[in-house]
Amino acid sequence: MKLLGLLTVFLIFIFLPSDSLSQLSSLDYLIKGKNSLNSGNFQKAEEYLTKSLQEFKEIGDYILLWRANAYKKMNRYEEALKDINELKRNYPKSPLIKDARKEEIELAKLLDLPELEQLYQSFIKEYPEEIKTKFDYGVYLKEHEKFTEAKKIFKDIFITASSLADQAEKELSEKDITINDLIKKAKALNNAYQFKKAEKYLMEVLSKSNISQKLEVFSLLGYSLFMQKRYSEAADIFKKSGEYYWRARALLRAKNYETFEKELSNYINSGDQKISEILINYANIKRRNGEPEKAIKMLKMVVNKYPSAKEEGLWFLAWNYYLKEDYNEAEKIFQELYSSFGKLKYFYWLEKVKELKGVIPAKQYSVSFQQGDIYSYLLYIKGEISNIPESMPINYQMIIPKRVDILIRAGFTEEAIREIKALLKDNRNIENIPLLSKILYEIGDYPTSVRLISKIPGKFNFSELLYPQVYKDTVLNASKRININPYLILAVMREESRFDFLARSPAGALGLMQLMPETAKKEGKKIGITLKNDSEIFEPEKNIFIGSSYLKKLIEEFGNTVMAIAAYNAGEKAVSSWLKNNSYNDIDEFLEDIPYAETKGYVQRVLTSYFEYLRINKALTQETISNIIKTKGGNP
Repeated sequence: MKLLGLLTVFLIFIFLPSDSLSQLSSLDYLIKGKNSLNSGNFQKAEEYLTKSLQEFKEIGDYILLWRANAYKKMNRYEEALKDINELKRNYPKSPLIKDARKEEIELAKLLDLPELEQLYQSFIKEYPEEIKTKFDYGVYLKEHEKFTEAKKIFKDIFITASSLADQAEKELSEKDITINDLIKKAKALNNAYQFKKAEKYLMEVLSKSNISQKLEVFSLLGYSLFMQKRYSEAADIFKKSGEYYWRARALLRAKNYETFEKELSNYINSGDQKISEILINYANIKRRNGEPEKAIKMLKMVVNKYPSAKEEGLWFLAWNYYLKEDYNEAEKIFQELYSSFGKLKYFYWLEKVKELKGVIPAKQYSVSFQQGDIYSYLLYIKGEISNIPESMPINYQMIIPKRVDILIRAGFTEEAIREIKALLKDNRNIENIPLLSKILYEIGDYPTSVRLISKIPGKFNFSELLYPQVYKDTVLNASKRININPYLILAVMREESRFDFLARSPAGALGLMQLMPETAKKEGKKIGITLKNDSEIFEPEKNIFIGSSYLKKLIEEFGNTVMAIAAYNAGEKAVSSWLKNNSYNDIDEFLEDIPYAETKGYVQRVLTSYFEYLRINKALTQETISNIIKTKGGNP
């Protein structure tokens, strides 16, 4: 909040004209007008907003919409509609246009205007995603006995995955809904991660005879079952749809290797280039099951038969040789990969092989540090990178957009965020992004700030925005109470939710540290936090304390931060099974060999963020990295 206060003062005295102090009384009117509206004092709201309108024409669209709302609450509908029309006429590019047009429809209903239907049609044509207004139009048509038109509207809503789709379905009879409608509905539900519901509609389609779209339906159903982790059922369905790629994926997930091998030649002969992904996956399964020679044979086939997968095939081929301690073959391929693609990953393992062979490197510091690349930090440990540059403060000197400036000075945070997002939508000039990201950070929209700065080429020049230290007091308190590094807490939060305290995953994980409700309740009790309902998990303080406690428990259980991060993502049972079935000489081997691609990427991202937080706070050393990556036990 101190930063926000400084930014506000900065905006007032630097970016505004010298006579801006004379507008403070008008600013007070603006603030009082909005506050009066929010508190239900509509007469005062009208009075204050009217006084502020002349002084703040730059944000006249906001003031007009607020005043229209005050007029509406006082049943002065004609005056409200006049303000809406003035907003549309004078601010055609305003981010409030859609809201204004919604309000226009509501006022037209209250005034029983003849153009109401035309207003509905125009709005829906321009904003087809606005399901609530579309549903209201359907109800309007039904009330006016335009049943055919109403059913068309309700059908359009039914085939979506929106919250009003079920209600729209009740407005339709069975004969109103065609097979194509059911298929569209299932597609929408699959896209919305509502796989069980999609299955219901697809089974309904299959119950009907003589459908010409059976292959499409089987494909959708197979995907729905696959995403529900019902892999054997999915494999059977994909066989009917003739989809080799998905059939093979499902069989492997179901661990039906016998059937997979019987059909392997069919997959290879299908000509589908995506089959290379399946073959690499199966080669890894073979290697993990103690058949490295079969894995190597399959990977060589991938390298020779699938040009688009050659790099990945070579990598896993080298990795197989490395794990079976055939360091000469591994070295050859790592060298080929590094020479061809120049990635630090390949250089790291090339140097590791040389180290294991007892080869003394000809020189040190042969590569440059690359921010955001986990292998930079690993190479720093080995002395292949001389130093990691310090984070430098940035001086933001660009002019704040006037509309954003006024909204911030008035304390209208939500409106300021909305205005910035509208600016970004209309003009994504990279030069403006750092300042806009900074403003979003200062007014508390951390998720948008991080995502925004992450998209520009020079993102690492803005470390304070790319790796923000938010909820700092809570993080430090949790760190002290639970005895866990605060920068690890921040790193997990960053990668789990981008600091969106209302984040919700498709799997049901909630809040800043993405806690599953059962885990949150169980772990919360251990540290004296009782959760009466799931909504409390969204509370930042509770979420951070419980998430940090759970993470510390995993560190103690696995004796290592890297494994704990993996378990935080994939679950304790999964990581335990990986360790039981594989033998690793060092943590970097475990990090490289995580079976789940999603978890492997997650662990590397969290570690990178962890190291970056340490670097920004001048706490990153070779010893620190080595403790985290290599040392078993302890609390790095």
